[in-house]
Amino acid sequence: MNRIIHTLGLSLLLATSVSIADTSASDDEWQFALSPMFLWGMSMKGDSQIGPVDVPLDLEFTDDVLSNLDAVFTVHFEARKKDWTLFSEVQYVDLEPTTKISGTPVTVDVTFKNTMVELGAARRVAQFEKTDLELLFGARYTKQQNHTKALNGTTLVDVKEDWWDGFVGGRVTTRISDNWKFEGRGDIGAGGSDLVWNLAGFFDYRFKDWGSVFAGYKVMDYDYDNEDYGPDRYTYNARQQGPLAGLSLYW
Repeated sequence: MNRIIHTLGLSLLLATSVSIADTSASDDEWQFALSPMFLWGMSMKGDSQIGPVDVPLDLEFTDDVLSNLDAVFTVHFEARKKDWTLFSEVQYVDLEPTTKISGTPVTVDVTFKNTMVELGAARRVAQFEKTDLELLFGARYTKQQNHTKALNGTTLVDVKEDWWDGFVGGRVTTRISDNWKFEGRGDIGAGGSDLVWNLAGFFDYRFKDWGSVFAGYKVMDYDYDNEDYGPDRYTYNARQQGPLAGLSLYW
């Protein structure tokens, strides 16, 4: 918790999650936005150490993630009033790749589940003719499950790990036209993680008052180590990145 407070006080940068708000409505009214159909075509590059076992996480979205994907979903929600925005996001990924243990010819089946829940707030601090600047802060909960077994069915690793990180960052929104806008967001944080940072940018097309579609790119990088020893050691040092796209609803 002390590291979370320290991070919230000292860090500032730019990062991700889709966020949308209806700027056509009065600032005195609550404005809501929901992205229930939000796809992040995530590739992963890095590794995870579980006890003495080093499991590589080197997956390309088109070649590896799609073929090994068991389940995935992301839901993002925002509520805005005047200069303040409250936001939340839930993301779940279940991958089941077959890979080799680093430095050995041993092939293993990996079940990797990642759940992320984000809660935060943003405040508009500057407004130009077509551009808004916001500062944001919040907390992010991450839960990972890694079950690794040999091809003969012998379980090598079975671990569950969860942690909290605080983050701070910024967001810029530029209205290109009545229907188009660009949004970029970034954050940096720590807590359970030694460091985690997140960057994203996307274009949004408003086709009706009640809906829009968006597309862009997102990068998220974790450096996590539970600092235990022996069989309880768990690290996750990986970069997740790829295109994102989805549908947003407004009311």
